[in-house]
Amino acid sequence: MQVFIGIAYFVVGIVQLFAIADGVSFGLGIHSFFGFILAGLLTYIPVVGSLAGVYGAVNAWDWTIWQSLALFFWYVPVLAVLLLVSGVSALTGR
Repeated sequence: MQVFIGIAYFVVGIVQLFAIADGVSFGLGIHSFFGFILAGLLTYIPVVGSLAGVYGAVNAWDWTIWQSLALFFWYVPVLAVLLLVSGVSALTGR
């Protein structure tokens, strides 16, 4: 399970990198090279990177808000389920 989450986080991070780069280039009107450099700084900051990825996907790629939220905030429900399962197992002693 940890390997799957690690691989998914990495793959989504790569997609997020390009979404942020396009979003920064679109929003600030700068060259895509400089947008890519800024995206590299923002991508793996957990909430900031996800929000910037949503912005880029919605504005630069014309995705719907729901598609981009599902892709870039996928870890929230996964973490909630993992916390719930670990809490229940701690209470039941298993």
